Amino acid sequence: MALALVNRDRQLNGLLPLVEDPLLSQSSQQHSQDMMSRNYYAHVTPEGRTPTESLHPSRRTRWGGRKHHAADSGTGISLSYGLIEAFQKSWMYSTGHRQNLLKPDYKRFWLWDCG
Repeated sequence: MALALVNRDRQLNGLLPLVEDPLLSQSSQQHSQDMMSRNYYAHVTPEGRTPTESLHPSRRTRWGGRKHHAADSGTGISLSYGLIEAFQKSWMYSTGHRQNLLKPDYKRFWLWDCG
């Protein structure tokens, strides 16, 4: 669902679609679990490491726009198309996130489940 919305916005901006990268998604999931277990919320760990730094260097390039999901984790938040679309809209209005989502040379996409 999230990837479809990202690709919709890329298409509207004349860009090729992204494809999900399972290894990048796995790395981001590990980062989410680390945030939950150590009680922080950030793009980098308290030590300054990004989710992709644990990957082989060839996997760190040309990754696509990130997408953060709020998932049901006992907080009363659950995924719906409307919620994901609201997230996507907010990132399209955020300069940094918009630039990531619309980089022409990005080919891959990773999902980050923050739940």
